[in-house]
Amino acid sequence: MDQIPKLNQKELRDFGLLTGTIVAVLFGLLLPWLKGHSLPSWPWIIAVVLGFLAVLAPMTLKPVYQVWMRIGLVLGWVNTRLILGIVFYGLLMPMAMIMRLLNRDPMARKLEVNLPTYRLPSQRKTRESMEKPF
Repeated sequence: MDQIPKLNQKELRDFGLLTGTIVAVLFGLLLPWLKGHSLPSWPWIIAVVLGFLAVLAPMTLKPVYQVWMRIGLVLGWVNTRLILGIVFYGLLMPMAMIMRLLNRDPMARKLEVNLPTYRLPSQRKTRESMEKPF
């Protein structure tokens, strides 16, 4: 796995404040509001503890940062394989199979011995086509 970067005191302070804010906003406000629940107290406790540690003693957040980054590395490893697998087997492979069944070759990769060149001449764009490119 990748190496976890070492942070100095300022970066650990930023990590603590940002993480505390995200926990408070996400789990203390946004999710309860979306689900129609009352506001829980545990996200606010975590946010206050992280905030105090970030301001008063940022170096104490080093173990929290290490655990957080290890979880992030594992989730990144799993998600990359999962998302790429879904895209490949759910989207690209069926498209390729359908194109093969229909004998479609959009890249024109077939070898044609009678052609003097495979070069396709470019076409000059008109002024009107450049007015609204999208």
